[in-house]
Amino acid sequence: MLEQTAADGPLSGPSYAYRGATIDCHKGGHVCRLMMPDHPLHGRGFGSVGTITPLVDLWVDERQLPKYMRVVPKVR
Repeated sequence: MLEQTAADGPLSGPSYAYRGATIDCHKGGHVCRLMMPDHPLHGRGFGSVGTITPLVDLWVDERQLPKYMRVVPKVR
């Protein structure tokens, strides 16, 4: 289950714990960052909690991303 861990987290919005992931949101909760070290989208900000949780489910259950999604490596 999705559990809110802070009302005012590191990005000034709510933070959540979900299946081993931390999801930090900006105020309003419309743009959130996924923090899950073994996930290919770790550290990236996009979408809302409702967009991120299915990606966590798919990764935890099948170690996959949706077929329509490709990850471009971060430039260092």
